[in-house]
Amino acid sequence: MESALAPRLALAVALALSCAAGIAEAAEKVRCPVCGQIFDDDVDVCPNDGTDLGAEGKPVEHGPEPVPAEEPDGAQDDGEGPKPKYTRHDVDGERRRADEAEPDYGDRHARLGEDRRGDEAAEHKRRPRAEREAELAAEDERLRSEFETRRRRMWEGRQRRAEEERRAAEGFESLMRTSLWGRGAPLTSVGARFSWMGEGDDSGPVSSAEIDVNLLKTRVRVGLSSSIGVRALDHRDDLLFVESVSAGVQLPWRFSPYIVARAGVGGLVQNRFGRDLVYVVRAFGAEAGIDCRVARTLVVTPSFGYTSYGIDNAIWNSFTVKLSVGF
Repeated sequence: MESALAPRLALAVALALSCAAGIAEAAEKVRCPVCGQIFDDDVDVCPNDGTDLGAEGKPVEHGPEPVPAEEPDGAQDDGEGPKPKYTRHDVDGERRRADEAEPDYGDRHARLGEDRRGDEAAEHKRRPRAEREAELAAEDERLRSEFETRRRRMWEGRQRRAEEERRAAEGFESLMRTSLWGRGAPLTSVGARFSWMGEGDDSGPVSSAEIDVNLLKTRVRVGLSSSIGVRALDHRDDLLFVESVSAGVQLPWRFSPYIVARAGVGGLVQNRFGRDLVYVVRAFGAEAGIDCRVARTLVVTPSFGYTSYGIDNAIWNSFTVKLSVGF
């Protein structure tokens, strides 16, 4: 039994020794991850760039060593072999490429600036505490005063802007009133006029539809009117149409009173004995009313006046009433 186990034990020991030798041989070389150079495993720190090979080095497997990378254009060999790609950390106090010139810019200078206190800080600490506290109190008082000044100026500016906005709003409202209420008469209006042209015992009421166009709407009012109506008599109806012009004065406002004189000419069509007879009609008179602007584009105008109709030697003096809606 023992004679059978002995060869097996010897074979196992030989295999273990062979594996240990292979592992030792594989681990006897290590590559620097920064410069790429291969060193023995007894080298703990890369002499080129200071990399800790024990912690960051990469073991080299069996095989031929890799060919080192070619030097960049312009690199020169001084007889001591190719220059390393990186310098050591402890050389010149910083890590940089070996072929780069030392820059004028310093990170420490940028971080600290030129106003960093040196000896003055220690001298400031050696001053009496009461003097330092008095200086700090004076500085605090100065900052408070500046803050109060800025806050007062901001408040005054806010009040000034509020006043300007209020005045602007008042000016806008005034402008709106002037533009809306100051228009006076509407540009055009449509209404109904009632007057009388009697014949015998018949009063002869005349109902007319009238269209007005106001050409001038300032304090001086000038317009044109076209009316067509029916003169109602007991035994017949006559057709009356008149073209007239008006001129007068008005007070432009939301409720704009006016008074104008009117003059026109037209025709009266009668049907007598089966024939249509046409007579030339003259119309003169005066009218007063109020343009009431109930909306931005809507004006209601009640008015009354006096009109004298004339046909040849016949004259009718009539009181007139009119109600119109303007736009």
